[in-house]
Amino acid sequence: MLALSAPLCARLAALPVLSGWDVRTDIDHSNRQPVPAVDVRCEEARVTSARQSGLLLSPMWRITLAVKRSDAAVTTLDAALSSVIESLHNWMPGTHGGRSWEPLQLVQVVHQPFQDVAVVGYELMFSTGAKYVGQP
Repeated sequence: MLALSAPLCARLAALPVLSGWDVRTDIDHSNRQPVPAVDVRCEEARVTSARQSGLLLSPMWRITLAVKRSDAAVTTLDAALSSVIESLHNWMPGTHGGRSWEPLQLVQVVHQPFQDVAVVGYELMFSTGAKYVGQP
């Protein structure tokens, strides 16, 4: 499921509205200070269907958008939110990590409180799913 990290980051980094943003994952060894930023991470995974020899695992991908507070923050975040939703909702990631992934679906959008009061942002949660085969 973590194999989706690279294609998600690449898709987001290619969005014109995110040009100049720091696109990173929670696993990358990188400076977490720069903003505007897009943070991509697999938050959790749920087993949504289980059969005797396999299951459908549905990871939840959190995309966090962060910008400095300013008079332009609302406009900047709104444009970024719109673009990310339009790019990822119902996007078919294809085969990664040896699994064929279902289209991403937007599950929720929530305000992200940051410890740094100079930064404001929102989280978008997307789900997808792929079959994992266990023992017969």
